[in-house]
Amino acid sequence: SLIPCHSQIKHIVNHIIDSHKNISCDSIKVFVRVRPLTKGSGLTTDGDQSLCLKVTSPNTIRLLAKPEPRTFTYDHVADMDTSQDSVFSSVAKNIVESCMNGYNGTIFAYGQTGSGKTFTMLGPSELDNFTDELRGVIPRSFEYLFFLINREMVRSSGSKSFLCKCSFIEIYNEQIFDLLDTASASLFVRENIKKGVFVEGALERFVSSAAEAYQVLSHGWRNRRVASTSMNRESSRSHAVFTMTLESKESINEVVNIRMSQLNLVDLAGSERQKDTHTEGSRLKVTILVCF
Repeated sequence: SLIPCHSQIKHIVNHIIDSHKNISCDSIKVFVRVRPLTKGSGLTTDGDQSLCLKVTSPNTIRLLAKPEPRTFTYDHVADMDTSQDSVFSSVAKNIVESCMNGYNGTIFAYGQTGSGKTFTMLGPSELDNFTDELRGVIPRSFEYLFFLINREMVRSSGSKSFLCKCSFIEIYNEQIFDLLDTASASLFVRENIKKGVFVEGALERFVSSAAEAYQVLSHGWRNRRVASTSMNRESSRSHAVFTMTLESKESINEVVNIRMSQLNLVDLAGSERQKDTHTEGSRLKVTILVCF
């Protein structure tokens, strides 16, 4: 069920969705990734491991429910053995390419705590190696974007130039915080004709390589607020939105064409129901507010 949220938070979400409606006719695509069994999960009463679902094709999942199994169809389904690189190719590659062509793109992971959202988007929690094989969608998007930028600059023989800047905000307990500037106060959403909808005062850092973008991401990620719940020892209770703004300039017969686009990479808070987390008091309030 949808939980009412602060109007400015809704404004951000609606802007992200509307940006795709206004610029591209492409529909929202839904990809499903099945997480492998972890220690203590997937056990029946007799101690045998048992799966509750089965991937029957690249687009369908069969839920082994009682009394009758049910089949669900999505744009793509990744099974437990799917690699991080394969997930990126299926989910993010086309969106990054569209961003190079001037279209806005958004990728977000949705699911309950412990379902693998952060692993899919970023990689293992202890990951500090940008080239690690288990790095997630976000660092791979950095790599691919700057690969495309460098390739385009070579092909254009200098007639094209690119400028890339990053911001990183957190939506927590009805407020917006700048993960790149912990000293700043709560931020507010504004709108004007030139910039459209934006977060006023959010720090933007210019980057010229994938490695620099990852440094910005790592700095902000360390500042992200986390809280303990019974679902997971370190469960994030906030939504994190990493935005890359790309500006390209091309000179043709002394005419300069400027194109702008945004790539939003989002890690959502856990979507579990409150009765399953046993949270109480102020922690319950935070849980209700983040699950909109």
